[in-house]
Amino acid sequence: MYDVIVIGGGPAGITAAAMAINRRLDTLIIAEQWGGQTAYTMQLQDKETYEVITGEELLSRFRQQLDYLDFCRHFDWVAKAEPADDHFIVQTEDGDQFESLSLIIATGAKPQRLEVPGEERLAGQGLSYSVVAHGALFLGKDVAVVGTYRRAQLAACELSQYAHQVYLFAPELLPADWPLVPVLRRLENVKIHEGATVLEVKGEHFVEGVVVQTVDGATMDVPVKGVFVKLPRKPNSELVRDWLECDHEGRIKVNLYGGTSYPGVFAAGDVTHMSEQVLVHIGEGAKAAAEAHGYLLGLKARDG
Repeated sequence: MYDVIVIGGGPAGITAAAMAINRRLDTLIIAEQWGGQTAYTMQLQDKETYEVITGEELLSRFRQQLDYLDFCRHFDWVAKAEPADDHFIVQTEDGDQFESLSLIIATGAKPQRLEVPGEERLAGQGLSYSVVAHGALFLGKDVAVVGTYRRAQLAACELSQYAHQVYLFAPELLPADWPLVPVLRRLENVKIHEGATVLEVKGEHFVEGVVVQTVDGATMDVPVKGVFVKLPRKPNSELVRDWLECDHEGRIKVNLYGGTSYPGVFAAGDVTHMSEQVLVHIGEGAKAAAEAHGYLLGLKARDG
């Protein structure tokens, strides 16, 4: 019986597991692999080195601790996680079963892909899903943002500070009452195409442009050096959605301390809210571990 099982191998999960171990808790982290927002890097034609997300150096120290303590990690998909009497049971795809007194859910969120030719091949070669990670690399370049809602609008606003020209290809009409929309329309280096569909990301080794179908059915080739995909993301909360309270988008509801609607279960990272800030997820993971520790101390005091 573990004190705590952490589900998820991104920044929040790695940090939560490392902090729980540092608090002398019997800890297991289960993940398919180390990943989350730090799983990919960006290489550009005129850059000699890879660029990584801010916070990677700090996170790597936690990850190295888990790599050293191999008995604290288990690489596999989690197939089922559920409460059982006074503890929790976690089952993996390979048929392994583990039990713990508390859980930390850090399963992240799935980014929606474009699903067009060139996307997979050019990911990390000019195509990115994170402006925080890679936006500053495109100083003085022309870039495209694909998306309609808040994350896409924020991305276009931020990129307008670095890029020469920003093209916002919004599959839907921009909500007129959203505060960022009039700001975007006033920016001289932002061009908005509503009702636009990206058909292809072009480039041999690096992004060189996109093929777009406009709202009137015409197609156009737009030369850009970067493409930022900012379509809606889906929280990976399916494991616990039947017995944990989630919002209408499937994000696990948490209180100020990372606690969920079920005692002994805590959550952190993109499965609770969307953020591209690895340092935010590191903090949330650390907070969840601290609160799990406090919960376990309460159990110990209660049981004598």
